[in-house]
Amino acid sequence: MAVLRRAEHAWARWRTALSRVPRWLIWSLNEPLRGYLLGVDALAVGAIVVALMAVAWRPSQLLIFIGLLVCGIVAIEATRGIQEVHGTVARDLQSVWYLAVAITLPPAYALLAPIPLAGYRLMRVRSGLIYKRVFSNATLSLAYGSASVAFRLIRGSGASAGPGTGANVLTWTATVAACAVIGWIVNHSLLLIAIRLSDRDARFRDLFGNRESITADLLEMSLAISLTLVVAINAILMALALPSVILCRRYLMRAQQVSQVRMDASTGLLNPRSWQHEAEVELFRAVRTSTPLAVAMVDIDDFRSVEETAGDDVARQLRRDVASMLSEQLRDQDLIGIFGAREFAILFPCTSVADAKRMSERLRDRIAGESIAIESGTQAGFVFRLTVSIGIAVMNESRRALAELIGAADTALVTARKTGWNKICLESEGAGFAD
Repeated sequence: MAVLRRAEHAWARWRTALSRVPRWLIWSLNEPLRGYLLGVDALAVGAIVVALMAVAWRPSQLLIFIGLLVCGIVAIEATRGIQEVHGTVARDLQSVWYLAVAITLPPAYALLAPIPLAGYRLMRVRSGLIYKRVFSNATLSLAYGSASVAFRLIRGSGASAGPGTGANVLTWTATVAACAVIGWIVNHSLLLIAIRLSDRDARFRDLFGNRESITADLLEMSLAISLTLVVAINAILMALALPSVILCRRYLMRAQQVSQVRMDASTGLLNPRSWQHEAEVELFRAVRTSTPLAVAMVDIDDFRSVEETAGDDVARQLRRDVASMLSEQLRDQDLIGIFGAREFAILFPCTSVADAKRMSERLRDRIAGESIAIESGTQAGFVFRLTVSIGIAVMNESRRALAELIGAADTALVTARKTGWNKICLESEGAGFAD
């Protein structure tokens, strides 16, 4: 009777779970995004089934697999108190363990590895939408399953997974690095397609090609290759690598938190508080080293009427596109942030009056010469051409505080607006002139 009762309770739990399937959030997504997510999930499941049928289970390999999973779980526990950043591509160093699995064990293990770690993280952290977690782990399974297959194709099916000795260590490491790149490409390509289907304005450069993401990816790849080499030499040594991975994981997750707090979500630029803080640092450096510095305030002409006629969604896209065009024209050392509903603030370090005016002219001409097409919503297909007015102020003996520079640049901006749209005005010693 006790067995029957347990069976009835188990069946009741399954029925409850099945009854919730129609209410899963994934069904509310639009096509083709929903179909793509389900297709990638199904492909990963199919690849796992095929790999499991072909693998020959060995106790020594199972022990290595369990050991790497335990290390991954310890890393999750060690950073569980750090809140994950949502709305961005997460970089938490979990793939470090996946590459070691992919190289030292058969492909079936690489395909399986993300599943237990994802399940444990959902149980302990409970953050994020489940369908997104499932999809991201499907991409990881396919990515590192591909890396595992590629390693065996490059090295030959009969070759040892170990690095060997002498010059073979270098060729082995180069092969592992190439397979790590293959895994990175597969994973990020699958993610990028999903992101583009969800947001057509998303760009590879913003997500994966900026300096912070490239640095994080290189760090992750370097750690993964080093850990794989250690595990291939002797699996017990993975315990020595665990503290380094945990420390780097904490650093990356903290850095993502800080970056998210500093940025404006709608444009990807620094928010006003962060811009002013970093501008103060640059201004202090300029005063200390007696180097020139300029501040420009940029305003989108007649943007209020655009908001009133086209709506908030269109205004947000236009503002984001203008921010992107401004960023593309600036140097690495230039500092740009939002400043109000339609204004942008730019700090030009080590920049003379003439250079600040020349760069502002380039920014103005870039915006004026670009047509912005609306890609979604009721205004889809409409094309907008915008212009900007720019006010510039330069640091001098009588103007050395950031508030004074911002005020002078804002005064010059008011003058530029009064003289007409698409104008530049320089505030110099209290006397402005427009161009």
